[in-house]
Amino acid sequence: MNEMITARIKSVKRENENITTYEIEKNLKAKPGQFIMVWLPGIGERPMGIADNEPLTMTVAHVGEFTNKMRELKTGDYISFRGPLGKGFTLPKRNERVLLIGGGTGIAPLHFLAKEAKRNEARVKIIFGARTKSLLFYQERLEKVADELVITTDDGSFGIKGNVLAAIGDIKNIDRIYTCGPERMMAAVVKMAVENSIRCEASLERYMKCGIGVCGSCMIGKYRVCADGPVFDGKLLAEEEEFGKEKRDASGKRIPL
Repeated sequence: MNEMITARIKSVKRENENITTYEIEKNLKAKPGQFIMVWLPGIGERPMGIADNEPLTMTVAHVGEFTNKMRELKTGDYISFRGPLGKGFTLPKRNERVLLIGGGTGIAPLHFLAKEAKRNEARVKIIFGARTKSLLFYQERLEKVADELVITTDDGSFGIKGNVLAAIGDIKNIDRIYTCGPERMMAAVVKMAVENSIRCEASLERYMKCGIGVCGSCMIGKYRVCADGPVFDGKLLAEEEEFGKEKRDASGKRIPL
């Protein structure tokens, strides 16, 4: 859906000093892994992942001009967006054993996926990693949709010490792996999944302008992240030389991650 929708902000929750969750007074017919293009007057549009669709929920890291401007939004304000857009995750089937691996705000779309996976009666394990305890969030939300939740922190301040790979353990009984978060983390997860012949999907983040596959600003190889993705099959990504190493800036120039 590419028409602009305007809706009221139902609630604003500060997850930590740099991350905010916004619930919108709007239910959206979306699939986990799809995204919306949020519009702010005078600044433009940016893609945002969908953390839930009933009501529409997005969780935002404040890291640039656009997302820092969103700090000013409060309950009762109105916000405009287009979507849902893009290709989402493949939902697991009944009794499939799935592993969801997220880092940072990449855990938000995985929350939506976990909710729908449980609705399909899949068995869901979630691994959520952060650098330190103060950057964690969503634990209560995740506990509601996971059969097992494992937390990791790089410094060991909460949960298992180390990155998400340290918490994976035996993967022989896993039917599918899904991942979203820092791209180097996802590249390591995809590599492990491909080497073990486990079906895997990863949700990419790239600089986007149009969100509908026209401008080409979000390319990875020959693929448009906004239209062919943002969710891609792990085998496909494993063959892309840019994956986990480079991205493109606003001019289209390839730069290191």
